[in-house]
Amino acid sequence: MTRQILVPVDGSSHSTAGLTYAFVSFPDATFTAIYVIDTARDSFRSAGTPQTDEERWRDQGERILEDALEVADDAGVDLETVLEHGTPHSTILEYIVDQEVDHVVMGSHGESPIVRPFLGHVSEAVVRRASVSTTIVPEPDSALRERDLPGRILVPVDGSEQSLAALEYATTLFPDGRFTLFHTITFPFDTEPGAIEGTYLEPLVDDLTEQGEGILEDALGVVADESVVVETELQFGEPARTIEKLAQQADFDQIIMGSHGRSLPSRLITGSVAETVSRRATIPVTLVRGAFTEND
Repeated sequence: MTRQILVPVDGSSHSTAGLTYAFVSFPDATFTAIYVIDTARDSFRSAGTPQTDEERWRDQGERILEDALEVADDAGVDLETVLEHGTPHSTILEYIVDQEVDHVVMGSHGESPIVRPFLGHVSEAVVRRASVSTTIVPEPDSALRERDLPGRILVPVDGSEQSLAALEYATTLFPDGRFTLFHTITFPFDTEPGAIEGTYLEPLVDDLTEQGEGILEDALGVVADESVVVETELQFGEPARTIEKLAQQADFDQIIMGSHGRSLPSRLITGSVAETVSRRATIPVTLVRGAFTEND
C-alpha cells in the first residue's frame, strides 16, 4: 500500500526540512505539500501596493509551493501541491481526513512560536489532534541534511500496546536504522537511586528495575527481523526529560514513540510525555497512533 504523506509548508527552512525528511524516509510514498492562507492573521494590505489582500495571499502561497516543487525536483520526487484558505491547523486536520492521509511531516520551531506562528502553535495543534502518525522536524534543512537517515533511532517503550506499535512501525519502515529501546523508571517519590541503597526502599528499587527489564525484554520480542540492530537502555528519571537528555547526549538522529503510553495522569496534568518530547526535542520526533501493520 502506497503511503499518502502530507507536508505543510510555510516557506521557512524548517518546513523545507520537513520535505527533505519525508522524501528520504518514505521513498515509495505519494507526497502532497499544503500551504494554508491564514486570512485571520494576514488581514492587512501592504502600503502602496495595488494588489488586493486575496491577490497578495495567493501570490505568496504560490511562491512557497513553487519552492517546494523545486525541492522535490532536486530530490527526484513527484510532489502534488495544494493551496487552501482557513485556520491553518483546522484546515490541515480536515485535509488529513478528507484525503485519507496516512502520515504528516511538519517542520517546527519548537518552543519559539513567536518567530513564525504557523510552525509553532500550528504544529502543536496538529500533533495533539491528528488521527494519524505525525513527524515533527525541529531543525533547519541544512542541519537535517547532515544526518544519515534513518540513522540512530531512539524508541521509548513503557509496555503499552501503543509503545510497542511505535517500535513495530520503526523497525518495519526503517530496517536499516540502529535502534535503542529505552525505558525510564520513575520513582513514586523525589530521590536519587543512590540514596536508597541500604534503606528499606531498596527492595522497591529492585522490583521497579526488574519490571523495567521485563518491559525491555518484551519489546525485544516485537522485533521480528533478526538482522535489525537493537540495543536496550534502562534509566531512572522523569520520562520526558530523560528521553530528551539521552537523545542529545548519545547523538541520536530521530525519536519514534507511541503517542500515548501508560501515563494518563501525566497527560491530564502536564500533557503527555510524547507531546512534551515533540515540543522540546532538537531532532525529528515521530508520534505513532493506533496499531501498525505492514500494509500501513
